[in-house]
Amino acid sequence: MELIGRGREADVYAVGGDRVLRRFRNGGPAEDEARLLRWLAAQGYPVPVVHEAAGTDLVMERLHGPTMSEALRSRPWRAAAYGALLGRLHRELHGLPDPGWLPRLPGGDGGDDRVLHLDLHPENVIMTDRGPRVIDWSTSRVGRPEVDVAMTFVILRGIVLRPHESLLIRGFLRAMARTCGTDRRAGMPAATERRLADPHLTETEAALVRRLRRPHA
Repeated sequence: MELIGRGREADVYAVGGDRVLRRFRNGGPAEDEARLLRWLAAQGYPVPVVHEAAGTDLVMERLHGPTMSEALRSRPWRAAAYGALLGRLHRELHGLPDPGWLPRLPGGDGGDDRVLHLDLHPENVIMTDRGPRVIDWSTSRVGRPEVDVAMTFVILRGIVLRPHESLLIRGFLRAMARTCGTDRRAGMPAATERRLADPHLTETEAALVRRLRRPHA
């Protein structure tokens, strides 16, 4: 099998021309992510088709197209359009009901809790010719939508960027804020704490995230 991608939790291999194998390295049960993907697809949310899942292996359709990050780098003048699209993907996701079996984030009251991706940034959106598809659902939980939107903000503002890239991301996030249907500010404390708990974060990235704790960041 050809290794075509490597994430923090799983490796992705090509399996023929139309399928990929996502293999979790740390024993994560593939059935859990498969169950969520199938449920999301049944609700009409844009995710890859699941073919089979067993143990640490999840076989899905192979999505053809650039990530939203790649599209943004090649067409920076479309930053606002891509940001608005990511905001709509948030809004559509948070409009779905609680399926009743996902783990919950601490602090939710249950009344307004929704499905959260918690890693919904441009690297996890594939721009196919049939529209965007959202991937990598291993961090999903049920909780308050503002935490999900805040996580996207914290992830993108918490990476080291060159000045022109920083301006691009700020415009992207402003457009996302207009379409996501949720005010991120109430979710910022939970999002920054969650991000700072990531063992893969560098010291430089952690310092950027800590700055986001300040009012009006």
